[in-house]
Amino acid sequence: MRRRSWTPVILGLSFPLAACGGDDRERDSSDPTAGLTITVGNGTAGDDDDDGDDDDDGEILDLGNAGDEGAGNNGCEEIVEEAQLGAQAQDIIFVIDTSGSMVQESAFVQEQMNSFSIQITAANVDARIILLAEYPPFGIGPGVCIDPPLGSGGCPATDSNPPEFLHVPDSDIGSSDSLFRLLELYPAYSPFLRPTALTHLVVVSDDNSAMPAGEFVDQWGALSPHLVNFVAHGIVSSEDPDASCAAGTACCQLAAQQGTVYQELIGLTGGVEGNLCDQEFQPIFQAVAQQVVAGASLSCNHVIPDPPDGETFDKDQVNVEFEDGEGGTLQIGRVNDPALCSEVSDGWYYDDPDDPSVIFVCPQTCDKIQGFDEASIAIKFGCATIPAG
Repeated sequence: MRRRSWTPVILGLSFPLAACGGDDRERDSSDPTAGLTITVGNGTAGDDDDDGDDDDDGEILDLGNAGDEGAGNNGCEEIVEEAQLGAQAQDIIFVIDTSGSMVQESAFVQEQMNSFSIQITAANVDARIILLAEYPPFGIGPGVCIDPPLGSGGCPATDSNPPEFLHVPDSDIGSSDSLFRLLELYPAYSPFLRPTALTHLVVVSDDNSAMPAGEFVDQWGALSPHLVNFVAHGIVSSEDPDASCAAGTACCQLAAQQGTVYQELIGLTGGVEGNLCDQEFQPIFQAVAQQVVAGASLSCNHVIPDPPDGETFDKDQVNVEFEDGEGGTLQIGRVNDPALCSEVSDGWYYDDPDDPSVIFVCPQTCDKIQGFDEASIAIKFGCATIPAG
């Protein structure tokens, strides 16, 4: 691991927002600090231009102005690094039930995966797609293999096409074990995930999960801090099959069980739900793609850069501020564990409290700071960390 011990300076990382389509300049999208420039100067953090006018109709949030006293940074020297970053990267994991009752549905998934990826690529979103599903032929199940351009062209034996697409081998998904297999197979696909990306989960199944939603959320977030904030989507049975038979609707014949666990996860994370019994996959894949594109906004995960020569890093001298571009400043305090995010109004946390390399903004704070045309995140090093309140 990189060992840093950065002391008495402030380093500000300013992240101007790009349009929803992202930044089309050539750069290494896997390196969130690509294109950094350094400006060195003296002064204090904060804005001395506050005219005291609280009636600015242009401000979307009532953020106030932290100023020198609010930031607690009086007397600190300042080093500023500005990174011209595009929209937040998106990692999408598809989990496809390939049990014997899913033959037609698996074929629908194969048909729609390329149009899904093309829609995201056309919006200039930096996306990676991971597929958990057995290759064909697989027992009595259908299996899934993706043709070009997303896949590599090696079907039916292989289709992985890194870095944009990974099909995890031996990733058979049974009727009710989608969430369990997501956890079990994590070592096989985790190197493909990026700590600065927002993760989407897309489950396709005609059955329910044997693992409760709350248990999955706890175990999923424990795998890595950046997975605490995720979005679940699903094409699942939206009706109970017995009730559907009584009503004479399609789930009577097409559903094994209502996907109540997946519905709960979708509701908790604000994802897209499609009724598998409608057998209309194209509009659901399109809705998921649209949400992925919309999610590529101001990044809430930031890699800590290496310190300048001669400087050291102190993990307890870091502060995070959001500026809306119209004079409003939000001081964001630190929580020691992502589980504590729900107990504060605004907060941020480290990926590893003992040896941090990434700063994560809590989900509710990330939601709050979206939608500003000229917004920026400033990460300041050198003054005592302000705790979240």
